[in-house]
Amino acid sequence: MKIVIKIGSSLVTSDSEIVDLTFLKKISNQISKIIKLGHEVILVSSGAIACGMKIWNLKDRPNEIEKLQALSAVGQIGLINAYQDELKKYELFAAQILLSHEDLKDPKRSSNLKESIKNILSLGAIPIINENDSVSTEEIEFGDNDQLSGNVAKLISSELLIILTDQDGVFDKNPTMNKNAKLLNEIKFTDVEKLEIEFGKAGEYGRGGMKTKLLAAENYLNPNNKMHIANGKSENILLDILSENRVGTVIRLAN
Repeated sequence: MKIVIKIGSSLVTSDSEIVDLTFLKKISNQISKIIKLGHEVILVSSGAIACGMKIWNLKDRPNEIEKLQALSAVGQIGLINAYQDELKKYELFAAQILLSHEDLKDPKRSSNLKESIKNILSLGAIPIINENDSVSTEEIEFGDNDQLSGNVAKLISSELLIILTDQDGVFDKNPTMNKNAKLLNEIKFTDVEKLEIEFGKAGEYGRGGMKTKLLAAENYLNPNNKMHIANGKSENILLDILSENRVGTVIRLAN
């Protein structure tokens, strides 16, 4: 089974480190176990700008596109090297792919991307995809890796898309504002509007939010696949999802 895993900016950075190595150690360990089970794993990882902000000790995300491009260019190096170091411990290798939404809109470039991912997987490496923020202003202004992960998962016909965030899943109300918010373990996508879900703002370092995750679901879902939104900091979260334990929120086109 092909599994696309999207990792949010809030997971790969921490208050004390440029890259949260504790998180990367745990996620790399789980990925190695998933691959040993016979699955193919593709990562879509945010965090380049967030890591760049950490390097320069910036608390607030700049508004200027030029500054964001510079932060991304510096941060991406540290991010991919950290993935490479942790994956190597399990005799796995990271393969960096930087792309834009235009790459997915153009049929020829999409076909080349699909073939590239296939070849990387055949070599036993882990494709790690991020938006090419360092040169493309469109991605910074309008893009987000939630929708990018959905587009990539759709392109390669992935059976499962897992979006890891710092929230436990989709709630009926904003959990940061309402202590009575209820976690929705299963959602039929056609019922999303009826549920009247309240959407909170994106995190400190990210630019997505729960709304962009549901937009990714809209583009990705078909009768034969599913999408899971879960807390990446939960112990063994990927293995729990594959074991179909009741964690996070699973979204299907129909029940």
